[in-house]
Amino acid sequence: MTGRGHGVAAAGPRESVVAALVALVLLAVYLLSFAGQFRSIDEYAMYARVESLAQGQGLATPQLAFSARHHPVGSLEPGQPLLAAPLYALGKALPGASTVAAVMLFSALVTAATGAVLYRLARTLEMGPGAAALTALAWGIGTTAWPYARSFFREPLLGLLWCLAACWCLRWQRGRGRWALAGTLAALALAALVKISSVGAAPVFLLALLWDPERRRLRLGRRGWALCALGLLLALGGASVLWQLRYGSAFPLARYTWGYPWGRAALVAYGLLLSPVKGILFFSPILLATLPGWPRLLRRQGAAAALVAGVTAALLYTYGSAAQWHGGSVVWGPRFMVPLLPLLILPYGLALGCRHPLARLWVLLWSAMGLLVQGAAGTASWSDAVWQLVPAYAQETLVGLNGIPWWSWRMWPHAPALVQVTGWAPRQLDMLWLRTLVDGRLACDRALGALLALNGLLATAALVLALRTERRTERRTAALRTAAHGAAPRERRRERRGGRMPHVERALPLLALAMALVASGALLMRSIRDSNDYAGLSREEAAALAQTVSAPAGVEHRLVYVSNDLFTYPWLGMLKGRVPVAWQSPHDVAALVATARQVATSDAERIWLVVDRVHAQADVDPAAGRFALAAEAYELESRWVGGYEAIAYAPQRGMQPLEGRARWDNGLQLEALAVSEGSPAPGDTLLVDLTLSTDRPLAAGLSLYLHLVPAEGAVLPGRDGPPRYGGAPSEGWAPGEGHLERRAIPLPAEAAPGEYRLVAGWLDAEGQPLPLEGGALEPATLATLQVVAAEE
Repeated sequence: MTGRGHGVAAAGPRESVVAALVALVLLAVYLLSFAGQFRSIDEYAMYARVESLAQGQGLATPQLAFSARHHPVGSLEPGQPLLAAPLYALGKALPGASTVAAVMLFSALVTAATGAVLYRLARTLEMGPGAAALTALAWGIGTTAWPYARSFFREPLLGLLWCLAACWCLRWQRGRGRWALAGTLAALALAALVKISSVGAAPVFLLALLWDPERRRLRLGRRGWALCALGLLLALGGASVLWQLRYGSAFPLARYTWGYPWGRAALVAYGLLLSPVKGILFFSPILLATLPGWPRLLRRQGAAAALVAGVTAALLYTYGSAAQWHGGSVVWGPRFMVPLLPLLILPYGLALGCRHPLARLWVLLWSAMGLLVQGAAGTASWSDAVWQLVPAYAQETLVGLNGIPWWSWRMWPHAPALVQVTGWAPRQLDMLWLRTLVDGRLACDRALGALLALNGLLATAALVLALRTERRTERRTAALRTAAHGAAPRERRRERRGGRMPHVERALPLLALAMALVASGALLMRSIRDSNDYAGLSREEAAALAQTVSAPAGVEHRLVYVSNDLFTYPWLGMLKGRVPVAWQSPHDVAALVATARQVATSDAERIWLVVDRVHAQADVDPAAGRFALAAEAYELESRWVGGYEAIAYAPQRGMQPLEGRARWDNGLQLEALAVSEGSPAPGDTLLVDLTLSTDRPLAAGLSLYLHLVPAEGAVLPGRDGPPRYGGAPSEGWAPGEGHLERRAIPLPAEAAPGEYRLVAGWLDAEGQPLPLEGGALEPATLATLQVVAAEE
């Protein structure tokens, strides 16, 4: 079906329905293979930015404080976090849903949407509905678009924006109105907010907007020059601002102009396109199936072919001088090439129309190879295949295994794509509903798997039916249009009816959409139950930790997490309620102290310190976090979940001074006393500040206790322990120096109102009480407090 002038495919109701069904089929594949876990610090950094925005913390990312030592990562553009923040909120709201899984669903949705746009782009290039749909599906499940739909990198979103820009740009060339121009410019602007390097492709799209395909020349009138100048200024200005925000330095103009390293850039281009280590043709061999279609694209749609070539050249130029040209050591293939794939796959639909048997065999062979490679990477963990090649490009040594340079074709037996296919095994399965756990067990959620498979079957059936109907309609419409212009009114009515959608065709896409929503919701609501585990952190332990720290509705908790292992992150995604996270390294004691001061003065109801003792290295003090918080907040309780220690604290509040004095026989004395403002009630927590000093050196191992003693009934104990719970041992106290000790006494809900004595005492290293001055072996009464009845 060709279009109304300029050869553009008409966009009727079926056109949108077929595009939507292409997206639903791809989404069904991505839901079925959804893993819901990060493999890179870059993904977690993006998630941290999403979490901060969703929780109202702005651009601050205290969740990444630990990475400064262990996994350095730079600042990130705000585009993707802003768009993904609603999914984080959805993950918080849905019972059983992990916010990590909810946020990672973003890439699946974006990649599926790209498939719909790619279908419309192929139709714009005058491909038939079947060829356009197969082109979109070949891209979605035959290239690295599939594995990256399981990630939270920015490249899938950038691919969607470039595909939109290309679609609108080609429509603008064909005179489809100003909305196409506005859409192209908006897509390019948003792409810059998603990833600053995308600015490199802006001049190519700008030239394409100025191209007149009928006259085969640029439109360089006043408007053209103004548009060209405005576009270049905006691109350069935007790049400079974003570069300054991300890297904290001026845009390196020389590196991309007169000082450009052309020799290195040529080697990088080879590496991104053809090398066994990172070549896109190794990781997406289905691109070779497009070769028979390129001559047809050049003959029929030369402007589109030029746009594809231009954007490809721009991307290679942008990364030609970059140290991390490969997109990272532990990623699947050339990550930076992922946004280019929707454009590179365009000739696939034309290649399908080749009638020569060898051409058909060629397309079939490389299509099968593409599906094989992506199936192996899209359903399993590819980490082993990538890690074995890290020395090939780590630290830019340019030397691989056994001293072979990474660009050498002798590296092909170690190509990750080949290793992943030949070494694939069930133990690598890594889907939410079917994955291998650390202990080797295969965890299968049959109900979820069946639902996701049914969703895929329904979406596929709806797409097949829609394409069949579209094909019949096109044939009928073409036959009617070839008839005489003076056709009978009945025939004209039949032509008009041909554009209407039958009831079954209208109902099935709606049913497929509803099924996709149900499948997505079920996947999220099972994401905590089916979460991946990690060595030293089982599913059950992760869920228990999250349940301990989570905040009830309307209450804020703060979490200080101390760990040096990135891959313990899954339990953080299970947190419910408002729980801002500060993830600190156990090596950085100064940062722990600063974080303790910050959270202790926050408006949180409770502070939790969780210390990862399982993965702590031998050269760190795992109690450093506890010492830091004990100096600033009030310790309430502690518990162990596996090898993880969780300690609860009350933050600082307004205090009222009381008259209180006490002196012990060993020289210890109370200098000042303060308690939390107001009269405590059952269910409250009494906060106590004790300013203590000594007039002589103290023995080692002293421990302080603090209780509320009623006239009759049970004593209400505080938490006994050494000064600052080990952070300020008694043997280190200097005579004459004041020492602030923060203690808390929780009042149980069943505590009786009335008068209570606040008493304190000390125990020696053997647990024996220290006498008061004068020899009395009893606790010192510091003050008398009134506990009031709780309000109804």
